[in-house]
This record gives sequence, structure tokens and C-alpha cells, in this order.
Amino acid sequence: MRKPGAIVLGVALLLSTAGCGASAAGSPAAARSAAATSSPLAAEAAGGACYLLNFEQVSAALGVTFEVSAASNVGETYTCVLRQVSAALPDLALSVSPTLADAKLFGTTVMPKGATVLPDLGKTGYSRTAAATADAGPGAEVGWLSGNQRLMALRYRSAPATSDAQLAGLLPKLVALARKVDQASA
Repeated sequence: MRKPGAIVLGVALLLSTAGCGASAAGSPAAARSAAATSSPLAAEAAGGACYLLNFEQVSAALGVTFEVSAASNVGETYTCVLRQVSAALPDLALSVSPTLADAKLFGTTVMPKGATVLPDLGKTGYSRTAAATADAGPGAEVGWLSGNQRLMALRYRSAPATSDAQLAGLLPKLVALARKVDQASA
């Protein structure tokens, strides 16, 4: 049987590929119409969870430049996806959902088996990598329970030609970016 926290995070991650505008929980209200932005507009212009990201911050943290942002929400789960204009991958997705979970529940129901525990990210968090698929190279994910009771996940999917070694070098950078996002969401 699936655990409720894992289902919520799973739904949030699935939604991360959607692209309609909305405001993130606790963020200034934005129009509920479709919204996608590309440079020279700021990533935040898409609304939703994109209020917590910006192209310059992501580029400085990861060494990857994104040019297009799109936001979506379903219920109280908000997502933001950053992509490049010229290619579908890599992409970076952020999902944010309010929760009543505490650190113990997060650790037992949300955190994937085999993930590395990140006790100094929010109340608690994790990082993990994912194997390449037929359509994408290896991926990385950082999930955490924020200090203001939100389940947050930052997921990076790489281009098909990316090696596991290249992705391994990106994971600590993704964790550092997650810390900045966590501070911005407080």
C-alpha cells in the first residue's frame, strides 16, 4: 500500500511537466490563465512556484542556462518547469505542496528508499539520482520538508547523452540550489 505522503509528492512530481500559470502557496496572486515565459522575461513572470526560481540563480548554481519557464497548479500543489528554447532537455522542475507531515513522517513515508538524508535542508530532506530512460539521461532529485510546512522537490532531468559521472557532479549543486529555494520560500 502506498503511503499518503509519498502519493502527494509523487503527484507533485508528475505535475512538474505541466505548464499553466498560477500563484504558489504563500506567494503573491497571479492570473489563473496559461502562462509561459521566455527570456528576456524573468522566470518568475510565469507565476506559481516559479516565484521561487530565477534564470540567473539557476545558471549560477548549476552551470546550466534555461530560457523558458512555465507554471501550473492542481489544488494546492504548485509547479514550475524551466527549459531551454532549443532542446526539451535538460529541464528543471520545482514542486511545492502544503503538508501537515512532520520530519518523522516525511522520513518514513515520503523519502525514497536508498536516498541520501539531508538533515540540514529545511526540517529534513533527501537527495537521489535516477537512471537514464529511453527519452532522457540520468536525473537528480532533492526533496525536503520546509520550515513552513511544505513538501518541496527540485528535479533535474538531463539530456540523453549525459553520463552518470556528469550528473554526479551536478547533484551537490542541485542540493545547494535547493537550500536557496528553501530560504526564498520561508
